[in-house]
Amino acid sequence: MNETLESIYGRSSVRRYRADRVPEEDVREIIRAGFHAATGMNRQALEFSVAEDPGFIRRCGRRAVSLLAESADPSDGIGAMARSLAADPSSDIFYGAPAVVFVFARPDAATPVEDGALAIGNMMLAARSMGYGTCYIGLAAAIGGDRGLMAELGAPADRRYLACMTLGRPDGEAGGSRRPEARILGWVK
Repeated sequence: MNETLESIYGRSSVRRYRADRVPEEDVREIIRAGFHAATGMNRQALEFSVAEDPGFIRRCGRRAVSLLAESADPSDGIGAMARSLAADPSSDIFYGAPAVVFVFARPDAATPVEDGALAIGNMMLAARSMGYGTCYIGLAAAIGGDRGLMAELGAPADRRYLACMTLGRPDGEAGGSRRPEARILGWVK
């Protein structure tokens, strides 16, 4: 199997990290891979921030679940999960990762959501190929509403927060995800 397919099939979300710091040159290489993802109209309008300070990461996580708990529909699963996490001071949506990479779009982005998703995908595969683990943190979606935290991350007020992912060395074995065969609904020949 070629290296690219090995990285794709071997990647899985990591939810336990060693405390080891990720070297800056590795973080930069992983971000570079994210920036090389396809973008709508080739705008290349993504920008990135990195958090390594454990206190700041914890504050981001607590704020994210608090905002989500306030805004989510109380009757759906996400709303209930957010309220539970917000009520538990020991909860950590970033799983103790030594680094979190945040993705932003400039106002000139043609397809910001799609661009951000492709960038995160590239970064996850690059990280996997370098021996790191990652996890896309969907529960942090609401954090873009906290302009103070966004400013601390260096994001100008006109930048749109898109997504974030954890990054670090897995604490334990990080095996590939086990999935069934993909369902192909049709094939017009």
